[in-house]
Amino acid sequence: TCIDIDKKKIQDLNSKKIPIFEPGLKKLFNKKFNKTLFFKDNYDGVNESDIIFITVGTPSSSKGVNLTYIKNSIINILKRYDNKKILIVIKSTIPPGTTSILQNRFFSRFKNLTLINNPEFLREGNAVEDFINPDRIIIGSYKKDKNVKKIFDLYKPFNCKKFFLSYEESEIAKYYSNSFFASLISFSNQFAYLCDHLPNCDFEKINSTLMSDKRIIVKKTVPKFKNYLIPGIGFGGSCFPKDVAGIKHKLKDLEINNSFLKSILNINNEAINHGFKIIKKNFNKKSKICILGASFKENSDDIRKSRTIHIANKLKRLNFKFDIIDPKVKKILKYKCLNFDEKKIRNYKYFILMTKWEDFKKIYKLDFDHSIKIIDFRRFFTHKNFKSKKVKLISIGNSSLY
Repeated sequence: TCIDIDKKKIQDLNSKKIPIFEPGLKKLFNKKFNKTLFFKDNYDGVNESDIIFITVGTPSSSKGVNLTYIKNSIINILKRYDNKKILIVIKSTIPPGTTSILQNRFFSRFKNLTLINNPEFLREGNAVEDFINPDRIIIGSYKKDKNVKKIFDLYKPFNCKKFFLSYEESEIAKYYSNSFFASLISFSNQFAYLCDHLPNCDFEKINSTLMSDKRIIVKKTVPKFKNYLIPGIGFGGSCFPKDVAGIKHKLKDLEINNSFLKSILNINNEAINHGFKIIKKNFNKKSKICILGASFKENSDDIRKSRTIHIANKLKRLNFKFDIIDPKVKKILKYKCLNFDEKKIRNYKYFILMTKWEDFKKIYKLDFDHSIKIIDFRRFFTHKNFKSKKVKLISIGNSSLY
């Protein structure tokens, strides 16, 4: 049973209306709906559970992370609790030290309630696949008692490495992972900006030399994290920006130098300014721009912290004309999104690729009556695949500002 206090959301779910797009989710939802999957807008029935997962949001705040929703969930559970043995599992991302604080504040007086930390590592756009085939499962607790054994039994069918850590280790592991991948993006962008200001530079060639280093290659295989070393317009979404900022605040609270994490965010913010320099150098205001992609990444309709928002707002302020095209997003803030229409696409002269939707590869086969410029902020397109010979492809890290 899934509980949410948003009555409209629960009404929609009980009407089989899924509020988000995620590949494979609709099929899985329809298969389980009203069989093993139920939805309620209240906490009644809490005591029917053996395991309760808390998966509420932990948004950023001026103090680092807002824990209001976590605390409210716990309070509502305890109001109805009747002394049954229940395992409370926190999957929400919370600052190191928080689980222990929650344990002491809310749970220490209840012998039959056990609190554990169990961070999730689902990537948006791959969440269903990542849930079914996880690469690791982390259980954070101070002791392995019979109640904690329930979570290990629950995860037994999953064929992956399982880690038993302390509360604090478990909490840090999530931030460590997201900060690592965010740092790779900013790292590659920093050097790509350098390439843009010098002649005869192609970042991709430079990066390929690093990917030949024996200290990186394992069994002659280039690591998958190479995908995070593709320079572009920076990271968005609900995880990387929030989590890097959250752990940065935690380090500050503990009076630990957090300059490395600051630099990750600073470089990411600079990506918008750097990208806009490329736009202004290559586009004029006479022709309407086609922005390809509104969601922060492909295979998702999530627009939270989407880089398209920043680019669209800057274009608007400088009186550029533009349309936004996205296969799943209908509106991004005040901007309406259009569907990909091959006939209308031929009318544009300028394109900005923001999201790597496979649909956008349809542009490869189009003939254009005029020359076009594509600023590919995700290094998604390959010049040789275009049918039209009138395409100029521009990307970050290719001497674009020299």
